[in-house]
Amino acid sequence: MNDWMAERSIFRIRRELYVLTASLFFGDFGTGILMPLIPLYIRHLDAGMSMDLEIKSALVFGVFGLFAAASYPVMGRLSDRIDRRKPFVLAGLIGFMVLSAACAIIDTFEQLLLIRVAQGIMVGAMVPSTLAMLTHISTPGNRGRSMGVYSTIRGIGSAAGPAAGGVIAVVWGFGAGFYACALLGLISIILVSFFVRETRSSGISGTSDISGSDWSKTGCLPEPPGSADRINSVSSVNSTANTEIRLLASAAFTTMLAIMIIATMLPLYEERLDASTAGLGVALSVYFSARLIFQTPMGVLSDRIGTRRVVVAGLGVSALLILWIAQVTTTPEFLTLMFATGVAAAAVNTPALAFGADLSCPGMVGQQMSLFPMASAIGMVAGPLIGGVFASYLGFMSPFYFCAGLMVAVGAMVMVRGR
Repeated sequence: MNDWMAERSIFRIRRELYVLTASLFFGDFGTGILMPLIPLYIRHLDAGMSMDLEIKSALVFGVFGLFAAASYPVMGRLSDRIDRRKPFVLAGLIGFMVLSAACAIIDTFEQLLLIRVAQGIMVGAMVPSTLAMLTHISTPGNRGRSMGVYSTIRGIGSAAGPAAGGVIAVVWGFGAGFYACALLGLISIILVSFFVRETRSSGISGTSDISGSDWSKTGCLPEPPGSADRINSVSSVNSTANTEIRLLASAAFTTMLAIMIIATMLPLYEERLDASTAGLGVALSVYFSARLIFQTPMGVLSDRIGTRRVVVAGLGVSALLILWIAQVTTTPEFLTLMFATGVAAAAVNTPALAFGADLSCPGMVGQQMSLFPMASAIGMVAGPLIGGVFASYLGFMSPFYFCAGLMVAVGAMVMVRGR
């Protein structure tokens, strides 16, 4: 087994992971292109509803996040039930391709809303199965670095996509941008169809390998034959694993909540710091760039010293940085703190994802791993609401205090469960 892994691995990561990640890269790049196109496209669409442009923009992102969050556990559970992942990945990519092309031929805002609902469902179908496949083709010994490499390559496409989308829209128009997204989706469909292998819960690696796995370390036990007492005992152990995975997903939720609160407050920072719109845009880019760069190093670190330690440290540092950002007085200070916050977020998200994969139970991988994207989607929706409401009624500092307190509480619970 070890010889086989040595022959089929690069930097201690199985080649299948690189194949899967590279195949999905084009779809991720297309998703990045959509980011600036969707809100800017609203201006060119007729609307039966009379709403401000800001409300319309919030709606097209909000319905996407809500329907994605609702779809993640349902699709994850369904993929577990039939023990197949590839059809769900392909269905999500096909939906992305068709819906992207459809954006080019619509003429009302209401049609765009329906497309965003469908896109959320398609993402909900694809992401849990992708995470399950990553879990199956990685091992507890390399899971941190595997998740880091996957997240980094994905992040490159998502980070470069918005710039490409803006250029395409300016030079060739919105229609060309949407068709470019559809073409990128088609490339990923072809690559996944021909080069990505199906994975199953009875696979050869990680916690999915029932024979020879140390179930006491993963927190899961296989469903046994025998008495009702024995089955109830095993169900109790698996419930403990579910609780810990939910806690780790909550950690990922807090980092998304934090950056969305900061993004919501940017207009206020423009006044408080006397900063330009371009400067604040650079601050967000600095955050995402730092998070992108440090995902793999944090994954490697978690493999070496333990995922729980890295997650707890990341949450603690993030809480301090969020409080500091609330009191920042200059633009250079803001940029520096945003970079540090991106590094701390990488220390939370990648190890938490790897730890969740370690704890996931055979036959429940898709369902359990779906909690992570669902938590991020909820954070994406909740961040602007909490930031806006708290700042309006309780003062500018209040959403930052709330977020920092939540990070400390979640970090304390993660630490206590490890004792």
